[in-house]
Amino acid sequence: MHIKIIYIAVYLIAILSLIFIIRSLYITPGKYARSLRMAMTFAILAIIGNIFIALSNNEQTAVLSYCIYFASIDWIIFYLFGFVLSYTEHENIKQKLKPPVAVIMLCDTVSIFLNFAFGHHFYIYRNETVPGTVFFQTGFRTAYYFHLAVDYVLILAALCFIIVRIIRSYSLYRIKYILILSVLLLVVGLNLIYMTLSLLLDASVIFYAVAGGLICFSIKTFVPRNLMTSSIAHAVDDMTEGLIIFDISDNCIYANSFAIKNFDINVPTYNYDCEPVASAMKEISAGRSEADYIKAVSEAGNSIIKYYKVKYNRLIDRHERPIGCYFLIEDTTESVFYMNEIQEARVAADKANIAKSTFLANMSHEIRTPLNSILGMNELILRLADDSIVREYSQNISEAGEVLLGLINDVLDFSKIEAGKTEIVPAEYNPYKLLRDCYYFFDQAVQKKDLYLNIKCDEELPSKLYGDSALISRMLTNIVSNAVKYTMTGGITMEMTFDETGNDTIDLIIRVSDTGIGIKAEDIDHLFDSFKRVDEQRNASIQGTGLGLAITKELAVLMNGDILVTSVPGEGSTFTMILPQKILSRTPVGPVTKPRSSEIKPHKESFTAPDASVLIVDDVRVNLLVAAGLLKPTKMNIDIAMSGDEAIEKCSHTKYDLILLDHRMPVKDGIETFNIISAQGMNTDTPVIMLTANAISGMEEEYLKLGFKGYLTKPIRIADLESALLNLLPADKVIR
Repeated sequence: MHIKIIYIAVYLIAILSLIFIIRSLYITPGKYARSLRMAMTFAILAIIGNIFIALSNNEQTAVLSYCIYFASIDWIIFYLFGFVLSYTEHENIKQKLKPPVAVIMLCDTVSIFLNFAFGHHFYIYRNETVPGTVFFQTGFRTAYYFHLAVDYVLILAALCFIIVRIIRSYSLYRIKYILILSVLLLVVGLNLIYMTLSLLLDASVIFYAVAGGLICFSIKTFVPRNLMTSSIAHAVDDMTEGLIIFDISDNCIYANSFAIKNFDINVPTYNYDCEPVASAMKEISAGRSEADYIKAVSEAGNSIIKYYKVKYNRLIDRHERPIGCYFLIEDTTESVFYMNEIQEARVAADKANIAKSTFLANMSHEIRTPLNSILGMNELILRLADDSIVREYSQNISEAGEVLLGLINDVLDFSKIEAGKTEIVPAEYNPYKLLRDCYYFFDQAVQKKDLYLNIKCDEELPSKLYGDSALISRMLTNIVSNAVKYTMTGGITMEMTFDETGNDTIDLIIRVSDTGIGIKAEDIDHLFDSFKRVDEQRNASIQGTGLGLAITKELAVLMNGDILVTSVPGEGSTFTMILPQKILSRTPVGPVTKPRSSEIKPHKESFTAPDASVLIVDDVRVNLLVAAGLLKPTKMNIDIAMSGDEAIEKCSHTKYDLILLDHRMPVKDGIETFNIISAQGMNTDTPVIMLTANAISGMEEEYLKLGFKGYLTKPIRIADLESALLNLLPADKVIR
């Protein structure tokens, strides 16, 4: 009886072990984990069958227990076979063999349990070799050997797949399969011993737990750990950084290939007095964790300097106890070289930027001085002249001078900002006055384009603020100027409001909305770039340096503010400036009224000519007046058009002797207009002269290839213009 108790105790220990193994396999990745879990589950059933065999006190109980045991062996082998195929990466073969093998195993299992009726597999007999103890054992009949054949053929097939994988594998990957092969051979060997020696109970089932534990340890711990250790060793050896490791007794225990190659390290004799560790130790003693190391080496017969950075780190175990240290050595030669180049380039760029800013500032100043004289003298002419034509010419000079002055101001302001010379000069000011002054400045410009200009002001806005009103006015002017340029219909609205930010501070909010052409979403990010004009092709005819918004953005940042943009292409844009300001008086500005419009003096063109007729096409009215004024002494009949469409319309019902055509115009440019005029209407053979500011070398040849008869650059020289007229006008209409 004691022998049975020992058997049962060992069996129960094996069952508990298998349960823990099954639980651990639930967190094991891989398709083979499920097959192994199922094999271990049936191993538990086989052990339970053996327990009942040991406890059997009659033949019927023993037969049922042996049926459970033999059937469980079938499914252990079935699932082990599936595990082996998955583990050896024969998943496709597994999927093909699984259905027929499962059917065979099922048939064998059914036939085993039919042993009750037919007794064709095995028979039971009593064994009392141990005094006082009865064991029921099996005797095998012929049909049982079919059961054995099925099981051992499947085991043999599994072993073959493992051996094939071992042959095809190498290095540590071969070990993972050899371990599985060894475990399976152990179980098979023990089972053969049980059958050959006709032991009282099958002790081999105990080794199912051992085998399961070994397999689980192999696939989850041993093989991955060995692969990781080997891979890390190779990876460390292939690093482009040096690694030197010391133990707690200050003995060098490892140096990778980089360290050995670059510093001639002999690991057994290497110590803290050897370079580059010696240099690093000096810095460590000074409280630093890294050191720079410079070494002269010879490459291809040339002596070069190599730069390294040596970093020190302690090695500790999981209980924070020191176990050694390591030094990481990085080759920084290339980085040092590039940093030197970058530094040199930065110095050169700074010098060039300073030179550029100085040049722009000087040139802007030099140009502003005579321009101020011109505008001042012209103002005297406007005041003293009685002749309406003189006043008109003088007014045109004034307008053109203001445009030029604006461009020069942009360049000067930008150069000052770049040079860091722009200063905030705060003073008391009335915010509503900024709106009113801006309205008067742009009143005539918007009337000329038949646009509206509205102003809105929060009645509660404090009437006295403290800030740089000159810079704010400059920013507002830049934004409104842009709005006027890019708005063809509708108009512009200027709005001023505020947000409280403290007892004596506010955020002054200035919003400028227009009904212009709008801005594409992808262009908004580049809107404030210096010298950048978005959608250049569409906006080619609109004047400007591309600096206005860049200057506005820089000034907003300088005043600790910001500028925001929202836009819908084709519908308009809204620019919002947010500027922190101090309050000097909380007295509100109160109700505001729209300022009275200033009187516009209409232009009066007076052109005469003899028999010849000329059409001048330009989208800028001043350019038309200049060209017509230059041609006035010729007594020619002058006709003008301010767009390509208007020129095409005039050419459809009027025959001209010569056409002066501007290149850059909105909608239809000069080339497109020329192509239409040359193909239809009454001027298909009329000579056309390209009138343009595009004075790049080689452009004359390009225009002549397109069919133009002449090419004149702006500003127009009267000698060149008269020469072109003499060559192209009909000889019978020219009086010399």
